[in-house]
Amino acid sequence: MTGARGDGCYVETADGRVLLDCLAGFGTANLGHAHAALLARFADALQRTSINVFPFECAESQLALANKLLTLSGQRFQKVFFATTGAEAVESAVKFAMTSTGRTDVVAFRDSFHGLSMFSSFMTGNPFWTEGLRWRPGNVHHVDAQNFAALEDVLASRKIAAVVFEPVAGSSAAQHWTAHTASRLAALCRETGTKLIADEVYCGLGRTGTWFGIDTIGMDARAPEASVAPDMLVVSKGLTGGLVPLSAVLMNDGDFDAVFGAPGKAKVQGSTFGGNRLAMQCGLIVLDLVERGRLVENAAAMGALIGERIAARFDSRVTLHGTGLALSLRLDVRLGRSMTDVWLDLIDGG
Repeated sequence: MTGARGDGCYVETADGRVLLDCLAGFGTANLGHAHAALLARFADALQRTSINVFPFECAESQLALANKLLTLSGQRFQKVFFATTGAEAVESAVKFAMTSTGRTDVVAFRDSFHGLSMFSSFMTGNPFWTEGLRWRPGNVHHVDAQNFAALEDVLASRKIAAVVFEPVAGSSAAQHWTAHTASRLAALCRETGTKLIADEVYCGLGRTGTWFGIDTIGMDARAPEASVAPDMLVVSKGLTGGLVPLSAVLMNDGDFDAVFGAPGKAKVQGSTFGGNRLAMQCGLIVLDLVERGRLVENAAAMGALIGERIAARFDSRVTLHGTGLALSLRLDVRLGRSMTDVWLDLIDGG
């Protein structure tokens, strides 16, 4: 497919077909395509930016976006590290955990997705994404999600720096944790001195019907009890509406100081374009438009409406899973058709 154009939640192909875009740029286009206010305000920011990458200052826009993200989290976190891609931010968070704890290993869950850079590929728990990679690092451990017996065994080694989990998964049929299992996971991490990292690259910033996936599953980021919230939280995709790459790691003072709090430690992690002014401005614009449009609440309402329509139209062989607009359709094998055939039919039907 070439020459596609976008308008809102629709994509028009070069041959004139209009398709409802349920992919939304892998979750980046949270305002829709060609959002007029976003494009106008970003164009203005582009005209006013005389220097974009200047590593020797903390720009006002960096402070503003960091404070906005921390406010949305209910001040559960106190520091923000900016990067470019989701994979880069996930790897940064793991690096911070290793530096903070002095440990070497990491746990992720089977069927998870954390990116396709080198180390994030190895954390990704679905072998579909690592086919052809013969070498595997010895410090990445995969367990089945919510298999606490297996998790307790691997954490008992006291070698695990971090457990990385997706509160609401993006590439494994929108599976999500429950308040009980997520809180149990957090408590187990606390008991073993292991950092818990919430990968919300896909599900964060409103897609699930709350600002964060951990809020959706009842693992409230605003709760004062340390046992029910992660140590770090990673956001990316929807942060800039699909215009420019940007990601962020939200973390607490203790971990930030352990990583960066001494002379000469700034080199521990960095990114050439991380925190660039245009990305910061874009993030501020997008979050403002999401709030003004009450799009988080809209995601919850539209998700419920889609669920009602699917249930009314199809029998039990077609079911909807997920929350808000982080949704997946599951088709029973009794349909007798491959997913590829169904997918092509959906495209033909718009």
